Amino acid sequence: MKLSERLDEIGRLIGRTPIVKLNRITASKAASIFMKLEYMNPGGSHKDRVAYYMLKEALNRGLRRGDHIIEISSGNTAISLAWISARLGLKATLIVEEETPKRKVEMLRLFNARVIRVKGEGEEEDPKFIKARELEEKLNGFFLNQFSNEANFKAHYETTAKEIIEEMNGEVDAFIMGIGTGGTITGVGRRLKEELGDDVKVIGVVPAGSIILHRKPIGEDVIEGLAKDIPMKYRGIYGKYNKYIDEVVEVSEREAIDMVKKVAGMEGFLLGPSTGAALTVALQLAEKMGSGKRIVTIAGDSGLPYMEKILRKI
Repeated sequence: MKLSERLDEIGRLIGRTPIVKLNRITASKAASIFMKLEYMNPGGSHKDRVAYYMLKEALNRGLRRGDHIIEISSGNTAISLAWISARLGLKATLIVEEETPKRKVEMLRLFNARVIRVKGEGEEEDPKFIKARELEEKLNGFFLNQFSNEANFKAHYETTAKEIIEEMNGEVDAFIMGIGTGGTITGVGRRLKEELGDDVKVIGVVPAGSIILHRKPIGEDVIEGLAKDIPMKYRGIYGKYNKYIDEVVEVSEREAIDMVKKVAGMEGFLLGPSTGAALTVALQLAEKMGSGKRIVTIAGDSGLPYMEKILRKI
């Protein structure tokens, strides 16, 4: 079977995830909150869509079985690329931060991915990007670069947003999503505004003290998957499409974890902290918008990988 056929086969496994209405955490006179369960993708997150689209784009640039792909990620994108690469016979090299937990590194290695830890950040040149470009040349590989790859935006514009519009019968008043690379919120946000009108409010969520809102990262709040400290010069997708975001709101790590616990106990969904952060903002907006309005967010991943953090006292 050709590589393109194998990739198409994988593509049929991804997406078409359900949307559920949250019934108990919202007040009776508040707007309704709906959540798209993206952790039901095979790799456990919405990043399966991005990995699939980026590999499709690489295929058009000459990607072949046995080639090297390189990416900067210690989170869901890394997992998505690792499992898909294993299925396709590609060699995945994943560049992670030095402090990435051993458990995550071992999980990536289960998929035969090569994991390289890189220390430090840089205002002018981020060491992780320097290493990625070095490996791309050395291995004659493909640095996918989710932060600037148009396929990241396109995946959510073409699939996630389309599904939301269909599942909600075109009735969406607001979309709330954490900002990581910016691909999800801008891809979905743009299509919602194009098809449903500019009145659809698009709100991005970041950790308190994020570089997105400040010239440099401030404080200790870190919410995995959300933008904290990667310099803006590397955020090509966000820089190009952030005009589709109406507002960016900060949420503390404690608020995010508290919301994860609340939703688990009241709604029966175990979510990741980034979804907890988005729901914190969604509840605030629901009170302001009032009954009859509909807010959509995305459960980007499950809370299972974050249990140690969720269960400890913050």
